Amino acid sequence: MFTLRQRRLIDAMKGSLLTLLAVHSCVASAAATPTQTIGINLGMVEWGKRIYREGVLPSGRPLRALVQDDVTLTGSRAACVNCHGRSGFGSGEGQAVARPITGPSLYNPAYPPHPKMHGSGSQSALSRPAYTDETLATALRTGIDMTGRRLNPPMPRYTLTRTESDALIAYLKTLSTAPSPGVNDQTIHFATVATQDAEPTKQKAMLDVLEAFFRNKNAETRRETLRAERAPWDMEREYKAYRKWRLHLWTLTGRPETWRAQLEAYYRTQPVFALLSGIGAGAWQPVHDFCERHEVPCLFPNVDFPVFCENGYYAFYFSRGVTLEADVLARHLSEASERSLPGPIVQMFRNDKTGRIPADAFRKAMKANGNARVLDVGLDPAAKPTADFWRTFLKREQPALLVLWLRDSDLSGLESLAASVLAPERIYLSSTLSNKASSFLAADSRTKIRFVYPFELPEALDRRLLRLKAWLKRRKLELIDERVQANTYFAVTKAGAALMHMVDHFSRDYFVEKIEHEVDTTIATSVYPHLSLGTGRRFASNGAYLVEPDVERNETLVPVSRWIVP
Repeated sequence: MFTLRQRRLIDAMKGSLLTLLAVHSCVASAAATPTQTIGINLGMVEWGKRIYREGVLPSGRPLRALVQDDVTLTGSRAACVNCHGRSGFGSGEGQAVARPITGPSLYNPAYPPHPKMHGSGSQSALSRPAYTDETLATALRTGIDMTGRRLNPPMPRYTLTRTESDALIAYLKTLSTAPSPGVNDQTIHFATVATQDAEPTKQKAMLDVLEAFFRNKNAETRRETLRAERAPWDMEREYKAYRKWRLHLWTLTGRPETWRAQLEAYYRTQPVFALLSGIGAGAWQPVHDFCERHEVPCLFPNVDFPVFCENGYYAFYFSRGVTLEADVLARHLSEASERSLPGPIVQMFRNDKTGRIPADAFRKAMKANGNARVLDVGLDPAAKPTADFWRTFLKREQPALLVLWLRDSDLSGLESLAASVLAPERIYLSSTLSNKASSFLAADSRTKIRFVYPFELPEALDRRLLRLKAWLKRRKLELIDERVQANTYFAVTKAGAALMHMVDHFSRDYFVEKIEHEVDTTIATSVYPHLSLGTGRRFASNGAYLVEPDVERNETLVPVSRWIVP
């Protein structure tokens, strides 16, 4: 029941609440969460959610708190999420520990003594009774728990009215009250997405790795399930956390505008805990938006056009793909030479939605680096470049430098381009889009070609992939596409490591938080040389080399630049 004062405040805030619910970062959330209840509780929980995540009070004023008795925090700096995470399960760094503040954690006794460890009726020094609404409100405001002990000094003491603390407490009660969708007592469901433009061989390479990993994981899970029936008391909780993994393939067909409906249909049929890997050659925005809308983690898909969203939370990518390559190339060109070029810098791209993405990024980056002299040539999506096409193009444009945001299928006439007397001084290609272009060229033409290369250099990569190749060999799998297979193995291995550390807390937000910290710790490697994440980071690799084909050895690439982070 609410007091008359609380009800008046709630009525006054209804308009602002509707505005709040309409605000979204990338897409509005449609997830079925405990906050979607009928009536006034929805308002209280949503206000508490904003306090917890953003440090904004129901009135719109910033949250205020005191730390260490003399340090004032306001707004987002005071938000609970900074230490306890979006999941509420807390975090630890060194000796600083932020304990779980989920509903079950707060409203159950903490560290209850196990009779086999302490004996019947004994008390652990770390135990405490369950919080009530009143004792929790007091702890939030004063830093004193229900036993009269002071909370750790890093725990803020919040300046909250009764209504504001009621809202925050209402939200805390919703945190991790039940497993996220896609999990039941026996099974945890995952999906992988393949779009119709993905190359069949690449799709097979991805699925081979996923299916083999799932088979192996489930074989181990069966053994652990049997052990759980006779587990020692100290292992009971860990063994009970084991679930069978089930993989669902979500294939998207037709125009990207129709993919949202297809994804929604798949999800209605069987909700999944997360998307693992995935593959697509073109648009990925509908998949990204689906994940943000339903709060479904999406781990490291094999895509050329990952989605950058400043406030995105649930999708992880290896890198920014072609937009990263565009920024690296612009940075390299700005540093490489100060002399004037005899002609323009020309970039060519497919004149469609995805083809314009790297071109727009390169033009913007070149301008930011002090060179706005970039000419665009948009290639009709249906055009097929031939030797005559390239000769006409060179005569008309006479580029000093040529940047091609094109795939291998568009480069069959590259030999005539590189060999022409009108050929530019240098031709730059995207390694993400065209990794076989040098094979089209004679040795004397390769000196003009350079690739923007966000991957590990070939000799080092061979060593990095020894573990993967051994894993594939043991499972009698062919090495079809080392880039796709290495990245898929990395994604699914990270998922397994994160779930192992979560024990039986099947929270998607907790899963995301574990992934943020798993990238630097487990032994699985991908084709990227420098992978690192952290809180809020969603692109694990942020640089690239400039490389050129070895004139003597066609399959070898040698670096002509340092690792460039734009």
